Amino acid sequence: MTARETSHELYEQLAVGHALSALEPEDELVFLGHLPGCAACAGALGEHFDTLAHLAYGVASEAPPLSVLEGIRAGVAESGRSGIFPAPAPVSLDEARSRRQTRTVRWSTAVVGAAASVVMVVALVLANENLKSHNRDVTTNAAKLQQTVASLLVDGSRKIDLTGASGQKGVVVVNGDSVSLVMQGLPVNDHNSIYVLWERSRYGDVRPVGSFDVLSTGLTLVNNLHVADKAGIKTFMVTHEAGRKAPSLSTQPAVVTGEA
Repeated sequence: MTARETSHELYEQLAVGHALSALEPEDELVFLGHLPGCAACAGALGEHFDTLAHLAYGVASEAPPLSVLEGIRAGVAESGRSGIFPAPAPVSLDEARSRRQTRTVRWSTAVVGAAASVVMVVALVLANENLKSHNRDVTTNAAKLQQTVASLLVDGSRKIDLTGASGQKGVVVVNGDSVSLVMQGLPVNDHNSIYVLWERSRYGDVRPVGSFDVLSTGLTLVNNLHVADKAGIKTFMVTHEAGRKAPSLSTQPAVVTGEA
């Protein structure tokens, strides 16, 4: 028998003790360090576990005789392995388990940290793309609003800007007593409500100029409206009213307002 075979025979003996949970902590660490790289010991260990399983069913719930365990311990002690295996540093089994758990926790922490970093980078990229897309939409919508208003302006007409607290924008173009309204960003109204454009004179009188529906949150153009007091208008405002007709007096807060 070669020195290599003799050396490995000691590992095979340790495999038996490991299967029976009969190894000392130092021997346990030595065997566990050898096991991952040895197919022979892994196979032998599987056979030992199978044998013990059969014995467990064959011996009506009785533990193996104490002499068997003592014989295994004595055989391992007399094998002379201390001259072959490097002496491990004194360590208890609890300490060895603690070290293994610490390495596992560190590795898990590193993996979780790396995964969190990847998720954060992806989230930042997506947020950046969403912001760019939003800015492009805002720029495009602003350009459409300006182009539409420019097409309505003629000599003698007036332009009144309307703004809302939630970012809605609009423009009223007054030409004599004729009014055109361009709105952007208003929520779509349902079939049980309507938007109303109001005029308020410098004397405080408030009158409805006309009603309209918003079919999309994009651009809304309303033509053929008429003001009652083309010379004395101070303020324009838009409200969202219940029902399908403009009331004579609104009790709703203004969605957008603009000073003439």
